[in-house]
Amino acid sequence: MAARLLVLSLSALSLVVVTAVGQADGSDAAAVPASAARELLTEPYLQLPEEDSVNVTWMTEFEGRSHVVLVGERVDELNSGQLRAAAGGARISGIDVFPADTAKLSQMAEDAASAIPDAPDEVTPRDVYRHEATVTGLEPGVRIPYRVVSLARTRPVASDTYTLTPSPRNGDDLKILLTSDHQLKANTPANLQQVAETVGQVDAVFLAGDLVNVPDRASEWFDDQRGFAFFPALQGRASYEANGVEYAGAEIIQNAPLFPAVGNHEVMGRAGRGSLNESFNSPVPRAVAEAEYARIADEINPTGDERLKEQWITDNSFNTTSYEELFTLPDSSPGGERYYATTVGDVRLISLYSTRIWRSPNIAADQSSWDRTRFTEAPHTLDDPLAQGWGSHIFEEIGVGSEQYEWLRAELAGSEFRDAEYAVVMLHEGPHGLGDNMSPPFTDPVRIEEVGENGEPRVRYEYPKEDNYLTRDVAPLLEEAGVNLVLNGHSHLWNRFVAPSGTNYLETSNVGNSYGAYHPLSGLSRPVPPAPWNADNYSAQGNPGGLEPVVPSVHALTNDDGASLPFAAGNEFTVFSILDTGAGEVVSYLYDLRTPEAAPVVMDRFKL
Repeated sequence: MAARLLVLSLSALSLVVVTAVGQADGSDAAAVPASAARELLTEPYLQLPEEDSVNVTWMTEFEGRSHVVLVGERVDELNSGQLRAAAGGARISGIDVFPADTAKLSQMAEDAASAIPDAPDEVTPRDVYRHEATVTGLEPGVRIPYRVVSLARTRPVASDTYTLTPSPRNGDDLKILLTSDHQLKANTPANLQQVAETVGQVDAVFLAGDLVNVPDRASEWFDDQRGFAFFPALQGRASYEANGVEYAGAEIIQNAPLFPAVGNHEVMGRAGRGSLNESFNSPVPRAVAEAEYARIADEINPTGDERLKEQWITDNSFNTTSYEELFTLPDSSPGGERYYATTVGDVRLISLYSTRIWRSPNIAADQSSWDRTRFTEAPHTLDDPLAQGWGSHIFEEIGVGSEQYEWLRAELAGSEFRDAEYAVVMLHEGPHGLGDNMSPPFTDPVRIEEVGENGEPRVRYEYPKEDNYLTRDVAPLLEEAGVNLVLNGHSHLWNRFVAPSGTNYLETSNVGNSYGAYHPLSGLSRPVPPAPWNADNYSAQGNPGGLEPVVPSVHALTNDDGASLPFAAGNEFTVFSILDTGAGEVVSYLYDLRTPEAAPVVMDRFKL
């Protein structure tokens, strides 16, 4: 977790010995029903599995007196008195008690755009407390029941009962959910519910970014009243109706660890911009903020306090603070939790930080009306570097020579990668795809300062396609190393590609909606900027990465002319994919929301 979390000390724990089936203190004899006390902000979720341990994490809106994880075959039988005693430090026969550390999330807030009752008119901080315990002494391959308890004053608040297990062993047959771009999209609960109903309990979740829309808006994670916030959908607590059917999502991450990647919607921009949406949409490159800090440092930080300097630069550029505070991920790289590598059974997973700010492609015909877009700057901001957009700038360098690239190259040469049966690289923006977000090329915007038609200064941006870091630098590195699967998201559709080396590229992000596939068979075209921009840099249709898309191998969709489509992009259906390590294949399923009585069909299947 990020260091900015406010860590709270646990209250002193007294020891009380009780039995697992009797009354803990002479009262509350009845077992607490599974549906009782929905006062946890989330159900527990699993993080960072190790050889004999796993982390259990959950959220509340109260600080509480103490918080524990209870592990054992009879945790579901405990009455409220026993739960209270356990949270107070009791030893309960047959139950292992693991105290949690508590921390307050530092940037959670709501504002007028929050879908909650009585949303505040202005950005208002919201108290969210994160509790996490490491459950140790576990045996690989063995699932044990557990539940969490938070003590609010004298009353225990408990979760339902789930199961946990440590990191899987080499040779274990795993089913891993491959998903992306949940983003509070309407069909996400249906998608996740069908995962559970079709394949049962998965063993891990690989999520290629864009978990919510605005990462500092608490309700998008926990309790957006529209019914499809992030945690409820992945924990079977969502509530969304489509075509007369109510979908709740599924209890997935209570029982399986979640491994995400940073997408553009995990990145907050400049702080204090008036609304959460405005802050989210207002990042500037860190170098710009550093230059502005240097200009005014004597005024705002005369003592040269390094913490004040770092905070000012972060607040005036961008950050992934809420993402890092919510999740406990491997800290195996110079980027900390923002990019990492870990082993899950026979799979070596490498999660990269590959994303940039999304900006509108629209260019006003009148230059005096230019706005902050991916191609232009608003003329009235040219005297203020922090008010400019700087195009669709990349948040973390990933090209040759960058810290991330050099770490990736070393990781691909390491023994853990070489010894793994399967190698999966996950990143939000990928080298190949048919989506609208494949243009402009993934490279640093080239700033062009010109004189306009009437002699006024103007700024526009080009994106040279030959400098695309993902196609020029990253893809060849992955293919040369023999990566089996590259998983990306970002464009809200399903498509896949196969390189001559055998590396498979898959985007399976049509979870809750789609933004279309830009292919001759769809008839859709991406916007290409007019002259004086170089149109050769921008691809109106097809895959700018060069590989041809693969038609689904089992059940391809067709267009009105009956042609088989090498993509799935539509809002009337939803797609999910499963990496089955036992079979050595990836299977993608399509569920049509218009025919809810029909089970999902296998759309595509390919071997790794």
